[in-house]
Amino acid sequence: MTGDSPVADRLDEEAEKQRQSKLLSCIGKFLPTLQLASNGTARLRRLVKNMVVQLGGCATPAAVPFYFDRHSEAERNEAKNEDKESKSLEAKKDEQSMQPPVFGSEVSFIVLGRAIGTALRILITVDSAIASNEDLREAWAMYKEVVMDHSEEKRAANKLDKEFESFERMLVQLDFSLMSCRSFVSTIEQNFDPRGRFQDAGFKMHERIHSIISTLYGQYCERINTEHETTERLDCVGAYAMYVMYRHLLPSKVIPDAKLHKSLWSVFPAMCPILELYGPLFFIPREFIMTYAPYEAVKGCSADVGEIRQAAAALVLKWDGSFKARVNKIRLDALAWLAIADAELSSTAGVEHNRDDREDEGDFDNSDFNAVTSIANIERATSCILRGMKIAFSAAITLRSQLITHRALGLELGQNSDYVASYLSLIFVLKSVEKMLRVRRRTAVLAFHRATLKMIASNILKRFETIRAFIDQSSTDASRSSERAISFARVSACLSALEGILKGSSSFSPARRFSVSFAIAACMDSDVLRTLVTDDLIAIEGHLKDLNEVSSIEEIQQKVCDCSFIYFYRDLYPIFFDSLHETSVNSIFGHTHLVMSALSDPERILKHVKHINSDDMNGSVVRETAYQVYLFRLIREKLVAPVCEIVEFNVRLAYHSKNDTKQSPNSNENTEFDHRRVRAVVQSLPIYVCQKKILLKTEVEEALSRTFYNLSALNLNDRNAYTEMRSLANERYGLTLLDPFLPDGSVGQTLNLVDILSDFEALISKYNYNMMEQTFIERKPERGAKFLATFGVKCILASIAQHGVGIIVPAIDISYKALVKKFHHLNQVLANDFVKSLLAKEFRWLNNHKNECNNIYPFQRALLLAQEINKITSDSDQSCFDECRTILGDMGNIISFVRLIRAARKKLSSNKMPYLPAPRTSPEHHSSLSVSELESRARVETDKLILDTLQQNDSDFVRAFVDVFKGVSPNSNNPSMSFFFCLVPCLCLCWMEASLQGKEMMHKKNITRDGYFTDDGFAVGLTFCLVVLDQIKQCESLHWFKSVQSKYATDEEDLIEKENAEEVKTNAKLVANKQWFSSGVGGATAEASDETTVLKMMRKRLEGNKREMAMLFFSMHGAERFFKDIQSASV
Repeated sequence: MTGDSPVADRLDEEAEKQRQSKLLSCIGKFLPTLQLASNGTARLRRLVKNMVVQLGGCATPAAVPFYFDRHSEAERNEAKNEDKESKSLEAKKDEQSMQPPVFGSEVSFIVLGRAIGTALRILITVDSAIASNEDLREAWAMYKEVVMDHSEEKRAANKLDKEFESFERMLVQLDFSLMSCRSFVSTIEQNFDPRGRFQDAGFKMHERIHSIISTLYGQYCERINTEHETTERLDCVGAYAMYVMYRHLLPSKVIPDAKLHKSLWSVFPAMCPILELYGPLFFIPREFIMTYAPYEAVKGCSADVGEIRQAAAALVLKWDGSFKARVNKIRLDALAWLAIADAELSSTAGVEHNRDDREDEGDFDNSDFNAVTSIANIERATSCILRGMKIAFSAAITLRSQLITHRALGLELGQNSDYVASYLSLIFVLKSVEKMLRVRRRTAVLAFHRATLKMIASNILKRFETIRAFIDQSSTDASRSSERAISFARVSACLSALEGILKGSSSFSPARRFSVSFAIAACMDSDVLRTLVTDDLIAIEGHLKDLNEVSSIEEIQQKVCDCSFIYFYRDLYPIFFDSLHETSVNSIFGHTHLVMSALSDPERILKHVKHINSDDMNGSVVRETAYQVYLFRLIREKLVAPVCEIVEFNVRLAYHSKNDTKQSPNSNENTEFDHRRVRAVVQSLPIYVCQKKILLKTEVEEALSRTFYNLSALNLNDRNAYTEMRSLANERYGLTLLDPFLPDGSVGQTLNLVDILSDFEALISKYNYNMMEQTFIERKPERGAKFLATFGVKCILASIAQHGVGIIVPAIDISYKALVKKFHHLNQVLANDFVKSLLAKEFRWLNNHKNECNNIYPFQRALLLAQEINKITSDSDQSCFDECRTILGDMGNIISFVRLIRAARKKLSSNKMPYLPAPRTSPEHHSSLSVSELESRARVETDKLILDTLQQNDSDFVRAFVDVFKGVSPNSNNPSMSFFFCLVPCLCLCWMEASLQGKEMMHKKNITRDGYFTDDGFAVGLTFCLVVLDQIKQCESLHWFKSVQSKYATDEEDLIEKENAEEVKTNAKLVANKQWFSSGVGGATAEASDETTVLKMMRKRLEGNKREMAMLFFSMHGAERFFKDIQSASV
């Protein structure tokens, strides 16, 4: 036995079904995105193959036409069988195989190699995204099963159409190419020389890839962990991917380069053991090598996953010690740069600075000054902008590395104040640079951007002027057919292309920049390099780098300063908000707006989600995403709520200490300083989150107004205090709080609903309910009171009008809890073994003798049962009947109290009816109708309105209570509750005795127990229990009140006979004895007087019993009307 309940299992199954249904719905909406991703990976595979073939084609141009010809194998085999065509083909091949390479041996293909690495890195990222998404893979497996089942059904019914077959083929292609996480592997496993052309030409592709990897990897590692680092970490992923491709291209007889493998194993992982691909996706270089290109022959270059991650974790923990120092350095550099950039990128700062320098030198010339000033300003502004980008790169790399390394290795992210402050400082640096360059000084950046590009293009052209002169002079001397002339012609063509690109426009797209880089690389021939010195080569390389950075400065700014990756670390958001609140309140410096801007960045990527839910009416995207709702909730909880607490605390403290004369005059100095800081926070500028404006002052005003209203509604005696607090809040913090406009109660209000609810159970036991007046009357007045306290519908109505309709909900909740407690107490009392035995015995007697007594429960039987049960005492030393009667009375009082609340609510609604606006009717519409027709139409519309109002569903709390208690079904736990109707006659007799004693006690001066004249709560409580237990019909089958009437009729007849007999006896004695003053007659008269007194007492007792039982009958009949609709609905 597992002990799990079947209800819990059923709920778990339903929850799992809902989850699977949601996953299938999401994967269905996500399918177009998967298809786009598959098409993208397919294009990247073809692009990588094309670029690799281009590498070989530039070295072996004779192989290119054969590679790109579109002849099939059958056509070529047929051509080989023909002698003439085969000879011409061989002659053409021999002729083309003698062609020299397109570019010289010194020409580098680093740019093309970098592009190959970028494409391979994207494929690795796609594979990692799919492999790390367990929900996507599970949903994909379920989706395939559903499609396969549907396909089998269609095939069995012979209804398979072409569209569905095409859909199946598309799914198979997605499953094989994309969902199998083999995009990268399938790319590097392509046959880059399918016809063996490169092999026949003797070109070694792996050597070319090897040289590119070595060059790129060395360049990347030199810049990592320096101030010049930008995207080198991500570029290293492409280098590792190209190494895997190199190992695949390597012939089986050739041994891999051990030195390169060892460098890849040790150099970069020592500087960056883990790096971020995108968001939560990470790349571990050593794991990647062990997975795709292991080389165990190299000593110290092999390890399992556990060892690799353990070493990486040790390195990360070591760097954590210097994390705060590195962040502080970046922050100080950023602050210094912000001051410099704000000055350098202004409109007049550069001009004044250069004018002062030239005047100090003493040779000031206006014409020379303008030229020198423009160049100096451009260089200084450009260097300032690039310096800001480098600082942003440093901040982004530090923050991303810190987050991804700890998350990937399962290490705990530092969540103390130092680490959180460091995280926020890095975010502050990123958003400060973005705001400076893209908002504050955007005009200056755009102006310098165009001028800088023109200057860089001019500098590049100046460096190639000597090369142009050398080529023009050497091309005339060299013979046209020589190899040198061909090389000069190629360089001349590249120079012409370079000049055309640089002079053609001042904007450089990625394609134009790539063309410039390729043209410069193609010009580096062995003969050309002789005309250039080392400084020229370094300058050209620097100009080319500046061109790439400056031309794409907008893209780099948006990419580097984008904080969308924080979306994947949402568990840090509450800590961020706590730190922001502490900083804003305790310091004059805060960067809440910048952090809010960073937290709004994930909305950019969420807007492009293809499978997001849309509005069914118009198909538009929902207005607020779950991320926006989450952010707004955090703002209210972490920013608005603490400020409200501080303001409320200070206002309360000021109110309570206002008249304190013992307070020293300097004691409020610190608090006044806090007031100024809190006021600055409240009066701060609006916060823009996800393109929505949030004004902190408005949020605080609404929250405090709501709080003060609720507290005033609970206790209206404090309304003057809260009025003064609103004035203090306005005076100190500039907050305009709303006046609650609450009523102060009514003159005839005896009790307040709040006071009733504060001690509800005690008050219910002290009051009795009167059904005729619908009023609760105090059972026993307090000492010294001259009247009994009462409360009814008017009192509840005044309390609701005073405190608002919102008080009804807690009142019903308190009533429900009290009713549950009483019902449970009744169940415990009836769970007594003696009571169970007696009720079971009585139930068996009813079943066996109901026909003998004509289906009427005998009165004497009820008396005997009451006597037996009265002998049983409960835990409270009361008789079982008295305790049951008290519990039923309290339950009836609770039900009656709930009905009073419902009646008061209806009365409140009816009181508001006169203030509703009248319907607007045009006089032209009724101009043609007579007065009688108007009156008739008005009566019809009024009747219809009243009928609609009466038929409108109203919140019946009594019905809700009955439904809830019926669902509990206590019969299964306590069998005696099944025989509860057998106890009704005895309970009625017990109530009758208690009611008579209560009425008699009201006429006595020495009150020893409660005196009361009404107690209809017992009838209501008894009827409620019968309705809940579904025993109304069984109780009616006893015909108890007929038995009572029959018993009292018989008693009255016997009493009349006794009275007649006593009267006859008395008269006979008076006639027989004619001596009125004899002693015997006097004794007979005294004896007759005593018997008459006894009969009168019996008459009075009988009439009281009849009256009480009749009142109980009418009360129970009236209580049944409370639950009549509920009984009919259940039937």
